[in-house]
Amino acid sequence: MSSATQDKLVFTQNALSALNDIDKALAYHMQWLQELHQTLICRQTPHDDLLAEDSHLRCQFGQWFVSAEVLLREQPGFSELGERHRAMHHQARLLLRKKTTSQSIELAEYDDFMQSNLAFRNQAQQYQATLINLVCVVDHLTGAWNRYAMVSKIAEESERAQRNGQPCCLSILDLDHFKRVNDEFGHLAGDLALQAVVRFLASRIRKYDYVFRYGGEEFLLCLPNTSLADAEILLDRMRLELAAMPIDLSKGNIVRITASFGVAELLPAEHHDFSIDRADHALLCAKAKGRNRVCSWPLGHDKPHDLSA
Repeated sequence: MSSATQDKLVFTQNALSALNDIDKALAYHMQWLQELHQTLICRQTPHDDLLAEDSHLRCQFGQWFVSAEVLLREQPGFSELGERHRAMHHQARLLLRKKTTSQSIELAEYDDFMQSNLAFRNQAQQYQATLINLVCVVDHLTGAWNRYAMVSKIAEESERAQRNGQPCCLSILDLDHFKRVNDEFGHLAGDLALQAVVRFLASRIRKYDYVFRYGGEEFLLCLPNTSLADAEILLDRMRLELAAMPIDLSKGNIVRITASFGVAELLPAEHHDFSIDRADHALLCAKAKGRNRVCSWPLGHDKPHDLSA
């Protein structure tokens, strides 16, 4: 799997886990807040963890924060989240120390703490929203971009092609007779095969190309700065290499999978849905002519072109 695709898959797994961890930590935070108020109001002796200089690292949220994976740390708002959390615990310590030394707590001091608490919760919710938005654009099984991401990214490429006049091609590929893999080896094996195919595709394209999971065992490739003729050569080479590649399904089961490809140029002058439709019709041509082949739909032609013809 390419590093970019591997990173998306790892990030998705970490982000889903992080969303769950943050929910648990925020629930624990409410218990912490309740304990703090009981200490302030009911004259309970504060726990040592509440008074410690590193109290922000001793709570459940702080423990999650310091152990977060690098990919989570790189997301917008992560550093601010840690700072908000540290500041809130600092304000809490100021109140507790006054309470334990029988000093009066001014209203402004209490308001400062509550503002820090609110700022922390708002930052946590914003960070969760960032993770949710990122997770929503990745196919959780394969690590490829999903159809939600496809709409916006192809629209961006269409605008770019219109600005710079460079060609861009779209290809839809369908794994031939993939149902047989699921039927013979089971759906878990089928999942492994899909992951292997995405790793293969990602390893054969450039950093600025895209692999989308179009649906089921169908994938869409977006190839910026690529003419139709160059795309045909690339896709036919990928078709041959995929057909020759053994896929390990575990337990000693090895399969080989072929794919049918349809490709068309992305036309900036029209909505990108029409370009996708032409690639899809070219794919239907490849299937109708026996599968395991590449068909393209050149501009000015009234039907797709079969490369193997």
